[in-house]
Amino acid sequence: MTTVNKKLTQEVESPFHSYLLFSNFSSELVKQAKMFAMLLAFDTKDYADHPDIKIIDSENLNTLGVEDIRDVINKDSLSPIEGKYKVVIFPPVKSLTEEASNALLKTIEEPSSRSIFIILSSGKFWSHARDDSQNTILSTIKSRCRTIFLESENEIKFDFSTLDFEKFLDGTYLNLNIEKNLVEKLQEVTQDLKDINETESERIKRYQIFLNTINEFVSNFDETRNITPNSVLIESLTYLGSSLIIQENLDQDYYDFILKLETAMQEISSGMRPQIVLSNLTINSGSNE
Repeated sequence: MTTVNKKLTQEVESPFHSYLLFSNFSSELVKQAKMFAMLLAFDTKDYADHPDIKIIDSENLNTLGVEDIRDVINKDSLSPIEGKYKVVIFPPVKSLTEEASNALLKTIEEPSSRSIFIILSSGKFWSHARDDSQNTILSTIKSRCRTIFLESENEIKFDFSTLDFEKFLDGTYLNLNIEKNLVEKLQEVTQDLKDINETESERIKRYQIFLNTINEFVSNFDETRNITPNSVLIESLTYLGSSLIIQENLDQDYYDFILKLETAMQEISSGMRPQIVLSNLTINSGSNE
């Protein structure tokens, strides 16, 4: 089971009013932020929905706008109901518009003693991500936040061993407790995608098997776990891309494929249908018949 990052536990005794947390893996980042918020507000890392822990969302798939920020500042009280603090989390998958950033800046310039803001940002899945992540946040906001980079505490080798693959999934947010053969099956169909020199028809078949396996994998989880096919799809593609980028003698074709994988994950995160995204990826990679 994932534990709270040591850098965050060190903050609990004397927390700052606003944090910028960033990491290579957005899913792990969100889970760490939730556990950190629970520690701050209730002295427990076991996350539970509560009005004192607010995760900002919006109707826009890619951004948080000024009205989303104003809803938090004006409509929601920034005073806690039961917890020690009211903690507001800004997820990494939605960037702040310039107007929203300015509205947030005004709030953290005059912080409340009973509220804490946690802004999350993640970079490219195969890069170190420090610079990539910070570039999406206004420098004026950065200067008013305590910035913490969260290295993954799970040592992942990306060698496609079943144990390593399971550790990667568990280290993000899945906390696996299902039959091992299902993990092995997902690992195998993900590894099969490493061959980019197949014909287009062969690639299409592999991607369909990949999607079917993900649906089978997700069907083993209770709905309350909020584990979706898209989330597992993105994690599997993240592992695939990371395994490719560290291989020796990486040639241009594989490097281009890694970049296309990143684009595919961004498109899936923004709401595009996986079947369409993977079909485009099939057309744009590998050999043609």
